[in-house]
Amino acid sequence: MAEEKKETTKKTPKTEAVEEVKVEKRFCTNCGRELKEGEVCNCTANTGANNASSINGDAIVNTCKDIWHTIINVFKKPATTVSEEANSSKSNKSIILIIVLAISYALYLMAMFAGMAKGIESAANSIWSGARASVDVPYFQIFIYGIIIYAILAILPVVAALVVAKIAKNNNYTFKKSFNLYITSNAPMVFCYLGMAIILLLNVSLLTVLGTIATLIISLFCFFNFILGFNAETRMKEDRRSYAITGLIAFWIVMVIVAFLIVGATIFGSIVSDVQSTTNDINDIFNW
Repeated sequence: MAEEKKETTKKTPKTEAVEEVKVEKRFCTNCGRELKEGEVCNCTANTGANNASSINGDAIVNTCKDIWHTIINVFKKPATTVSEEANSSKSNKSIILIIVLAISYALYLMAMFAGMAKGIESAANSIWSGARASVDVPYFQIFIYGIIIYAILAILPVVAALVVAKIAKNNNYTFKKSFNLYITSNAPMVFCYLGMAIILLLNVSLLTVLGTIATLIISLFCFFNFILGFNAETRMKEDRRSYAITGLIAFWIVMVIVAFLIVGATIFGSIVSDVQSTTNDINDIFNW
């Protein structure tokens, strides 16, 4: 009898141990949430996504500040700023700058066509009293064309400088350096395009004249920054330097003239035809 009692006491703990394993629960060590069998908690993944979004937001803000400081420094210390950006190993800032320049130039073109439309409307209304002429301007089309036009006009001097440098047997002057040099030199034109867009929308004659003069001055400032930067970065011999700069300017002008003829025959012609086709009541006025 004593042996039978010992056997029963030995078997009972084993049965209880098996039952405890069956009811065991699992919890996340980070957030404490109860987990099902085989489930993996995703609390760390959500935290990583939130951290990534905050990091991206900080990166965007820092990039905008860096671009703003670059534009301002072109005024404060043009030679140093242009040289630093031209020799930069990355072109991210220049790519963002050309996008900003293209958008501001497109807004400038939109304001210009808006002013032209108002001029046509006011002229028609003043000639024929009581008439109400309205011109529908394809703003979205002008905006897209403006971006394309500026991209073409920005690539031309970059290519011209690269070709002239290669002709002068300067292999250290690369496309990336030429691109960074030109875009950084023309960074202040953002203020000109946006300022002229606002002035044209205000339609004040005196402001238009002053804004045009200021735009011309800043354009010359940017042009000489590019030429001086090209001279400094190519490091040509004195005998070749004058020929190289003259060749760059001449080649650039020829390319711009050809591009303007092509663009004027296609893009501007299309815009003008769209404006004419969407003009309301003007044809009826002339048919009186």
